[in-house]
Amino acid sequence: MRPLLISLLAGSLLLAACTGSANSGTPSSPSSNTSIKTLQAPTSAELQAVQDSGLAQAQTRFGLDLFRQVVAEKPNQNHFISPLSVAIALGMVYNGATGTTRQEMAKTLQIEGMDLAKLNQAQLTLRKRLMNQGSGVRIDLANAIWARKGTEFNPNFLKTNQDFFNARTTALDFADPLSVQTINAWASDNTQGKIPKVIDKIDAQTLMLLMNAIYFKGSWNTPFEKSQTQDRAFKDATGKTSQTAMMRRYGKFRYLRDSGQQFQAVALPYGQDKSVNMVVFLPDPESKSSEFLNKLTASQLEDWLSRFRSQDGEVVLPRFKLEYEVGLNQVLKNMGMEMAFDESRADFSDLISSEKAFISQVKQNSFVEVNEEGTEAAAVTTVTVGATSVQLPQEPFSFVADHPFVYLIYDQTAHSILFSGVLNTLS
Repeated sequence: MRPLLISLLAGSLLLAACTGSANSGTPSSPSSNTSIKTLQAPTSAELQAVQDSGLAQAQTRFGLDLFRQVVAEKPNQNHFISPLSVAIALGMVYNGATGTTRQEMAKTLQIEGMDLAKLNQAQLTLRKRLMNQGSGVRIDLANAIWARKGTEFNPNFLKTNQDFFNARTTALDFADPLSVQTINAWASDNTQGKIPKVIDKIDAQTLMLLMNAIYFKGSWNTPFEKSQTQDRAFKDATGKTSQTAMMRRYGKFRYLRDSGQQFQAVALPYGQDKSVNMVVFLPDPESKSSEFLNKLTASQLEDWLSRFRSQDGEVVLPRFKLEYEVGLNQVLKNMGMEMAFDESRADFSDLISSEKAFISQVKQNSFVEVNEEGTEAAAVTTVTVGATSVQLPQEPFSFVADHPFVYLIYDQTAHSILFSGVLNTLS
């Protein structure tokens, strides 16, 4: 038997399975699959339970490792991903993995030894936190499962994803071209039209597509004045210089200068409560952004964030917009998750027992726009089944991002990296 495909889209994920005749039970077949719903904000005790579970810390470690691997493949290009979206999509399919497949996934996701039930509950609480933001910040998280019509799946797998990920399962005839339209419409609806298309066609052997979509829109706590935006030179990763619109603001910022690690960093808060920030790391001109990423571990990030101090200074940042797509199969294999992609050895018997399944594709589509008012970003993941020398300047600092830099959109209450990017070129 030939394994059927599981597809993950980050926003989307694809699952594949062995050709077979399993049709005794099928998911419902509604005309739409809307996954965003209002969630009550978590209590302090629930947030503490998330910290105790280790999920947020694990997702940070996984997210930075993932981003580092993605950038390493094409170090001079722009990159923008949502590691959170990938972690959620893989977390959904993780509930269907068993044996060595599950062990490898756990190691890659940095969740080895963690209780699955507690992890699922922590995922739900994290969604509650992220989707309940103060004025000026909007975060939407949506999950969906698109299943091959006429196929029986493990009901516990479907129920777990419904209960903890709010992932409604919809049966589709994947041979019908309208199925592609349905899935793309879902991606568009759940990213406010920023990602209108995630698939062109569905492979005949596809068993299931698991998808996560994340949408973020944040207004700067203090906007940049448009009158201060001017064309300035930006020197890209290859040494080429081009003129681009650069925003400028003078004021008080949370700032860090680390001479030992050869970078400076600034936190630009969104909304009234300032819990979500764009944290921009600007390596010194003689350093490379890819080299800086090798230093950016989860423990190092935590240490650096704890040492930001309020300082007067000037921030100059390019105005930019980009669309991005990346396949993550090889990256995840390099991180140790090999068996899940092996059609002869993958074990997803907790997802489906009547057919053999493996992950055929993990892909993410993303979008980001940064301007004077704030930031809008979206992503859809699809799975187809020593001491450093710190100097605090006595005089106002000047933070001029006129060469490649790394940036994170980070929720400091949830300790969660929503998006990570590196801007290497503006041509």
